[in-house]
Parts: sequence; C-alpha cells; structure tokens
Amino acid sequence: MQNLILKESSSEHYKVRTEENVMASDLTIAIAIDFDSFGEKITKEYTNKHNKKYIAVYPDGNPVEKAYKIVSKLNEFDLPQKFTLNIAGNGLATMKGKMLQNEADEFTYLLLKTISQNPKLNSKIGAVVTGGQTGFDEAGAKAAIKLGFETTIN
Repeated sequence: MQNLILKESSSEHYKVRTEENVMASDLTIAIAIDFDSFGEKITKEYTNKHNKKYIAVYPDGNPVEKAYKIVSKLNEFDLPQKFTLNIAGNGLATMKGKMLQNEADEFTYLLLKTISQNPKLNSKIGAVVTGGQTGFDEAGAKAAIKLGFETTIN
C-alpha cells in the first residue's frame, strides 16, 4: 500500500524546502546535468552542514549500470536498516531542454527501481522525500509512488 504525503514547506523559499528535505532524510541522491546550479550547490551545502550522506548522479548512460555502482556506495555508508532517501536535482528550467520531463522520469524510475530491488543492498529504502519542482524532484516522486514507497513531496 503506497502512502503519499503532500507537505507544505514552512517557507516559500526553496532553500528552506531543500534544507527540510535534507534534514528529513538519511541520504540524498542528487540527479543533475548542472551541478554548478545554485540549487545543486545548496543541496550539497546542506548535506554537509547536517552531516548527511550524498551521492551525485549525472543522468547519462545506462541508469541500471549506475544503480549497481550506487548500491556499492550505499553499502559503504552507515545507514539505518530502513533509510529515508531524498531525491533532488535540476528542474526543467535549469536543464534548458537538455532533458525533457519524460526522460527524467524514465531515468529516475529505472535508477530507483534497480537500487531498491538489488538483493546486494544491505539497507533498504523505507521512504522517499523530494521537492515539488519539475525535473528530477517530480521524477523522484513519480518513481517512488510507482514503486510503492511512502513518498513525501515538500
């Protein structure tokens, strides 16, 4: 049974939402074409500030192969048996047509599905949090819901 939670941020500024999502999670996977964007820099800054785990993923190539590498990294982290995953990343405006929403959706779904269903993953995804913007936030929410995870969109 899936569970969708729509949460209104305590502020209209996305910096606040970004920090809230980082704090509500054990690990952030940031999927981006442009890691020099303001949003990606803030996400990385908040994961460091709150001593949270962070993995950067460039959405090129085969998402299944990338997922296998991510599982190896996740197994190196000291994560709870069931952890909360924050999916962050570029919005469509930042990607400037380099990737469309349906492409971000497909990449993110295959990535999350392969990670979550990998029998070698020591800890399991218990819940997913993400922002509400277009691009990889939206793709993360769609993938998490489709895979049956408790999903909070903030």
